[in-house]
Amino acid sequence: MTQTHPTPQTPPSVPPARPLKEIVSPSAVRHRPAKRLNTLLFHPERCSGCGLCQSVCGGRESGRASPEASRVQVTGNAARGGSFAVFCQHCFSPRCLAVCPQGAVSRDGAGIVRINKALCVNCGICQQACTEAAPLRGPAGDIRKCDLCDGDPKCAKNCPQQALEYTGGKKAQWIAYLRWPVQILAFLLLAVVLVGSVCSLSIAALDISCPTGVLQNIVSSKVLLLTSLAAGLVLVALAFVAGRAFCGWVCPFGFVLDLADKIIPRGKLRLPALVANRHNKYGVLLGAVTASAMTGNQSFCTVCPIGVVCRSYGVQSTLGGAELAVIPLIAAMDIGAKRSWCRYFCPVGACFALVARFGLLHIEIGAERCKKFSCKRCAEVCPVGIIPEQALQAGERPVISKAECIACLRCVDVCPHKAAKLRFGLPGRAKTADSAVYAASAGNTASAGGGS
Repeated sequence: MTQTHPTPQTPPSVPPARPLKEIVSPSAVRHRPAKRLNTLLFHPERCSGCGLCQSVCGGRESGRASPEASRVQVTGNAARGGSFAVFCQHCFSPRCLAVCPQGAVSRDGAGIVRINKALCVNCGICQQACTEAAPLRGPAGDIRKCDLCDGDPKCAKNCPQQALEYTGGKKAQWIAYLRWPVQILAFLLLAVVLVGSVCSLSIAALDISCPTGVLQNIVSSKVLLLTSLAAGLVLVALAFVAGRAFCGWVCPFGFVLDLADKIIPRGKLRLPALVANRHNKYGVLLGAVTASAMTGNQSFCTVCPIGVVCRSYGVQSTLGGAELAVIPLIAAMDIGAKRSWCRYFCPVGACFALVARFGLLHIEIGAERCKKFSCKRCAEVCPVGIIPEQALQAGERPVISKAECIACLRCVDVCPHKAAKLRFGLPGRAKTADSAVYAASAGNTASAGGGS
C-alpha cells in the first residue's frame, strides 16, 4: 500500500511580502550587538551522522522518535565527506521576519526567532528568503523551525559526540575587560598626569611625538632635526607592528568617543556621501601640512581633538579656551556613524593608516567557521564599519582593510563561532585588498551606521 502525506494547505491569496531591503530587527528587542546571546553551534568534525539530534528534536511534541518532524536536519556532505547541519541561526536581522506577510515571525529579547502558529499560513515565503533554508515543512505540510527549545535545546543535550553546542562563545569578554582599563589608564596618563604634552613626551630615555605634528613642524620650520624625526617614527613603527592600535587602545579622544557612544542616539541620520568618504582624512592631512608650510605654524594642532582633550584638564585650561567646543562638535558627528571623525577626518589616523596597510597585524575571518549571512555580529559591533555586511550576506569571505582597522578586537571578542582571528605576518594578496575595500566603502559606509 502506498503511503501518502497530507498536501500542504496554501491560502487562496497571500499578501505581498515586504521588500528585503527593509530588513531590520524589531525596535522593541534591539540590543547592543556586543551582548552575549547564546547560539547553537555545529562542529562537523565531531558529528558521526547518527541522527539522534533529529530523533530527539522531532519527538518534542509526540514523545517518540520522529526524525521527519525535526527542526534540525543533518545531511551527509558527499563532496567533502562528513556531515553538515541545517537549522535556524536566529539572525540579528532575520530575513524571514522581514518578508513574512502575516507578521507571524518575531524575535524576542533573548535573540530567539519564533513562528507564531496562530498567524502562520504556511505560505513558505520565509523558506525562500532564508539563506540557511532553516524553515522546514513538517509531515503535515506546516512550516516549522528551531526555537532553541526556549533556551534549552534538547539536540545539544543529547548529542553523544557534542557536535551540537549551545553557547555564547568564549567564557569571558577578556578583550573588552582589558581594553577599557588600558584606555582609562592612557587617558589619565595623557590628559591628567602629562598635561598638554601628548604631542611630544618622554618616557625614560625614549622621546615620542605625534607623527602628524612632526610633519607640520618640519614643513613650518623648514628644519629637519633627526631627534624630532626619530621621536615621530616611534608611533609609526608601532603602526607597522600593531596597525592602528593607538586609535583603538590609546587615543584619549577615541576613549571620549567610546564613552559618547553610550549616550549618543544613532537613528536614520546619514552623513552626505561627500562627508562620509574615507579618503577625506588624507586630504585633511595634506591640508594641515600645506597650511603649516604656508603659515609657519603647526596649523592643525590648535584644533586637534586629541590635543584639546589632553590640554583640557585643570581650571585654567577649562576656562581658557573656546577650543573645547571642538570636542562636542566632533562627537556629535557620531549621530550619523560611530567614530565618524576616526573614519573620515583624523589626519593622525591617516598617518597610521598609510603605514598599517603594509603592517604585520591583521584581522582574518575564517571562511569555514564563519556563518556569514546569518550571524554578522562582527559587522554590527565594528566601530569603524569596515566589515562588509554585504559580503557576509552574500556568503563571501570578508576582506578586512588593515588601513582602516583600529585593532580594537571587538569582532574577535564577540564572534561565537571563533571565526575572527588576530593574525601577525604579511598576508597574501587576497587578504590585503585595501583598494577593493576602499572602493566598496569609501562613500557609503555611513549608511550602515557603523555598528552599535
